[in-house]
Amino acid sequence: MPDTPVSDKSRPGRREPRRREWLPYALLAPSVLLLLFFMISPVFSGAVLSLFKTALNGTTSFVGGANYRLLLSETRCRTNLTLSLLYVLGNLSLSLPFSYAAALLITKPFRAARALRGIYLLPWIVAPVVSALLFRSLVDPTFGPLSWVVEKVTGQQHVILTEPTLAMGTIILHSFWRSFPFMMLFLAAGIASIPPEVYEAARVDGGSRWTQFRYLTLPLTKVHLGVVLVVITMWTLQDAETVYAMTEGGPGYSTEVAAVRLFKMSFINFDLNGGATIGIVLVIVGVLFMLAYLRLTGGLREPQ
Repeated sequence: MPDTPVSDKSRPGRREPRRREWLPYALLAPSVLLLLFFMISPVFSGAVLSLFKTALNGTTSFVGGANYRLLLSETRCRTNLTLSLLYVLGNLSLSLPFSYAAALLITKPFRAARALRGIYLLPWIVAPVVSALLFRSLVDPTFGPLSWVVEKVTGQQHVILTEPTLAMGTIILHSFWRSFPFMMLFLAAGIASIPPEVYEAARVDGGSRWTQFRYLTLPLTKVHLGVVLVVITMWTLQDAETVYAMTEGGPGYSTEVAAVRLFKMSFINFDLNGGATIGIVLVIVGVLFMLAYLRLTGGLREPQ
């Protein structure tokens, strides 16, 4: 009597691994597709809008890359992009060391750690425009405490927001104040996930605090560092509301970062095609920043 072939259903072990491989992707696919749609569709529509020109009589015509050539040939646009880079780098140069220091502090087991966590998060719960107006009051030439400090240090009275260098420093300081809580919280989560045995072994080997930070904390929080660098950079590059609320891009164009120029062109001058062109340039700059961070931090792979 011939052997009866055994069906695949009677041998569940044969197909189970492949089914297990595809099941997570199948469950995630709808949310990923929706996310890609909502993320890519505005960029796509903006890219299309940047290729057209709308005349005052309402007629729209295809101009190809003329908007980009016109924009990038402007000295004002190059200044906008330079100021945006300065804005991002100035913010990160303050946020990163202070956030790491605060994250190390609040992850230590001491009594005031919980209170400090709440205090450090205060800037995050204030609306961006409100915090911008608060900072305007801090640098008010009549009663602002920062104006008083600058006067005592330099020996001269300054109207801070009317001087290009001081105005730029003020918006960077405000951006640092707002970025600090998020960066600190994310880095603290990374530091808290490091097993204490790792630090104990380092102390037994005679490792100093700086050695522990350099060879343990920093490598083991590279993924968290890469994520916060990308997020803070994107926030800063796209920040038009707080800069406009504080300086409106002035004095002159000295604080007119690219996002403020985009806002002015789109919603004050109603040049949506020009605004979309700046928006696409900002997207490209953001992608370049992201690639640089991923290369510096070794991607988003967990450290071995």
